[in-house]
Amino acid sequence: MIALENASVRIGGTAALDRFTGEFPPGAVTALVGGDGAGKSTLLRVLAGRQHASPPPRGLVRDPRRIGYQPAEAGVWSNLSVDENVRFVSGVYGLSGGPARERADSLLHRAGLDRARGRLAGRLSGGMRQKLAFVLATLHRPELVLLDEPTTGVDPLSRGELWSLVAEAAADGAAVVLATTYLDEAERAERLFLLDEGRLLASGAPEEVVSGMPGRLLRGAASAAELDAPDSRRAWRRGADVFLWTPTEAEEAPTGFAPASPDLENAVIARILADEQAETAPEVPSFSPAASAGGASAEARPAAGGRAADPLVRAEGLERIYGDFAALNGVSLAVSRGEVVGLLGGNGAGKTTLMRMILGLETPTSGACLLFGERPSLASRRRTGYVAQGHGLYPSLSALENLRFAAAVRGAAVGEQAADFARALGPGPAAALPLGARRMLAYLAASQHRPELLILDEPTSGMDALTRARLWKALRETADEGTAILVTTHYMQEAAQCDRLVVLSAGVVAAEGTAAEITAHHSSLVLRTDHWEDAFRRLREAGVPVILDGRSLRLPGVARSRAESVLAGLPGPMRLEERRSTLEESMLPGAD
Repeated sequence: MIALENASVRIGGTAALDRFTGEFPPGAVTALVGGDGAGKSTLLRVLAGRQHASPPPRGLVRDPRRIGYQPAEAGVWSNLSVDENVRFVSGVYGLSGGPARERADSLLHRAGLDRARGRLAGRLSGGMRQKLAFVLATLHRPELVLLDEPTTGVDPLSRGELWSLVAEAAADGAAVVLATTYLDEAERAERLFLLDEGRLLASGAPEEVVSGMPGRLLRGAASAAELDAPDSRRAWRRGADVFLWTPTEAEEAPTGFAPASPDLENAVIARILADEQAETAPEVPSFSPAASAGGASAEARPAAGGRAADPLVRAEGLERIYGDFAALNGVSLAVSRGEVVGLLGGNGAGKTTLMRMILGLETPTSGACLLFGERPSLASRRRTGYVAQGHGLYPSLSALENLRFAAAVRGAAVGEQAADFARALGPGPAAALPLGARRMLAYLAASQHRPELLILDEPTSGMDALTRARLWKALRETADEGTAILVTTHYMQEAAQCDRLVVLSAGVVAAEGTAAEITAHHSSLVLRTDHWEDAFRRLREAGVPVILDGRSLRLPGVARSRAESVLAGLPGPMRLEERRSTLEESMLPGAD
């Protein structure tokens, strides 16, 4: 077993890893959790033997042929086909003959890539590239599998297939170490390590991290008129709830708040807040028109609270045909004032095409799209704010210069709180800022003219839990002031915060409603057994959908009789329980 004790790594005078202690057992999935710059990649490089740590780890795997490593940038050769990638890596590891071909065929099939074997890797979707990278990293059956954020920005279907491959590697006895920013993924691991700026903040099984949360968690309804949260730095929003963390049990609860039981996301936020207490970090601006924005848009804004009868965005029967390919096929969508609508779907589902049509950057083949009651135009785009997945910032400008430029283009001034936030980030170029700071800055740059409609494409990808929660608090406050918000995300816990969800699949609306409405008619079986590895293999070989959840297994949309038939003869006791499916499980093919 690989173990580190008070291991540190210094890079250019900075502690990239600071006195880390932890073990990585075989036959289990261990999650490294944290935002950009937390130290996850550094720790993976230490485990791979590519980065020196002091003192060095015990039990390190010295032979690189026994290690499988998937870097954050996928680790595939874009100018080679899927088959050529597999043959090249097989040759590197000296794999040949029938067993090697059977291994490759099996992995490609389980990854859903068997029909893409002749396609160039550079032309695969993001999810398909990540699955190919995993196949390449595990072709040689390594005993240590290191995965650097393999699912960031990956659609739910591809993420589910990736996690099945991850579980299979663990079931075969490998020590799997997976870096992620997604807390719903961390809950599937047997144990996790929470990192922030190279420091270890918490470790243990997910339930142990929750039960060991420092301080106290309070909850209040966001709609309550009497709600009073005096310290906004310790408060965050999740849907209709406002949460407040207090460092001690003795601190009096503000009006409108009552004690609440934490889940993993709240426990992680509390850990980061506890660590942050002694530090001075820039206040995240609360975007209310009076305090954060520099100037109103040219059109008169509606009064805050309540939604106008006519949606700001109305799309009906949109089609977009490219040759013989339908990017959109009869899509309808409406977004009203003060509403947060989440747009979900896999890579190639049509999300980007739909957003471009709403902004007037793409013309539909048929159907109609109205923005503020008229066809999208330059004038209507002035009333919108857009946060692209690539941030849309000028990398050579400072944070404050980016805000000033964006505001000047819109004829607005930079709000006081936004300016304070930007100044606290320093005079250096935006390109050198941490990812979370860049994403918050992009949101502020798109918001300074007080748009009536905000469109955000994966605005929190790569953020740590606290920064993500603070951005969502700002978004909810923006919506409370009457702004309509359309947001795309692959993070299901984030999607659950939206007022309404629209799920696209192959260019059509596959589901629509609140998160509760979408999951209401879907169920999953939860299997608990001391022999999860054997159970997992039996289910996979029988073609039964199965997802690893710690040392339990979840079977979305599977009938109890089917599961019992496949698992007949499994040694030892087992327990099958029916539970409501998660949002991600509800979106998987065949979920009922």
